[in-house]
Order: sequence, then C-alpha cells, then structure tokens
Amino acid sequence: MASVKEEIHALIDRLPDDATYEDVEYALYVRREIELGLQEVESGQLLTQEEAEARILGWRID
Repeated sequence: MASVKEEIHALIDRLPDDATYEDVEYALYVRREIELGLQEVESGQLLTQEEAEARILGWRID
C-alpha cells in the first residue's frame, strides 16, 4: 500500500504541466473526499437509494 506522500506525488504527476495551485488543491480535495466516502462505506455509514431520496425530498421548499 502506497503512503499518503506517494499517492500525492502520483496525483500531482497526473496533472497537466500547466496546472495551477487551485488545480492541485482541487485534485487533493476530491481525492480526500473519495477516501472519506470509501471509509464511510467500509464502516457501514451509508444510505439506501430510498433513504437518500427521502432526505432530498425533505429539503424542498414549496
């Protein structure tokens, strides 16, 4: 398993040569959010499709 430092190096290496600081920040943000989501799935913290839809419907303002 690669270390966090190795993963970040690989992520940066995949960015285009003209990437900005904002591009790097966004790539790191997306990668971190994906990692957090995978951890939630592994720990059983997920919703069924029906539960997610019910929550979203509860957000509506009529």
